[in-house]
Amino acid sequence: MKRRLLLAAAIATPALMLSAAAPQAQSTNTILPGYWEYTSRIQLGFSSTDTENRCVRAHEINRFFNGPSNRHYTCDYPTRVVGDGRMRFEGTCRDRRGRTVDVTASGTYTPTSFEMQARLEGRFLGIPVSPTGTIRARRLSATCPS
Repeated sequence: MKRRLLLAAAIATPALMLSAAAPQAQSTNTILPGYWEYTSRIQLGFSSTDTENRCVRAHEINRFFNGPSNRHYTCDYPTRVVGDGRMRFEGTCRDRRGRTVDVTASGTYTPTSFEMQARLEGRFLGIPVSPTGTIRARRLSATCPS
């Protein structure tokens, strides 16, 4: 069960996606900084939905567009395509114990919203599992509450 929760956490905590790898040059054609609302849903024999708000600063946008990640996994995305309102990531995430999951994620974005679908391929107690998830986000305002 703990492994399944870790797999779910890889895509069910969108606010933490902003803690991915080192930043790249900022494209002027991505999301805008500001106060964002994220709704994530994970499916793996059960369905879990979570909504949270987060202040996204300008310097954090690059991290998001390096690929989905969170505090449970360190992720590497050799395939990273972002442009013209579309994004696609393919890579591998590894937890602190060395367990890995393959991640394929794609979606669309505008300066004030995005939607991403993800599929993970991993093993739980030696059994192949393939949870799926979605993240929908929208910018609530240009400024963050104090």
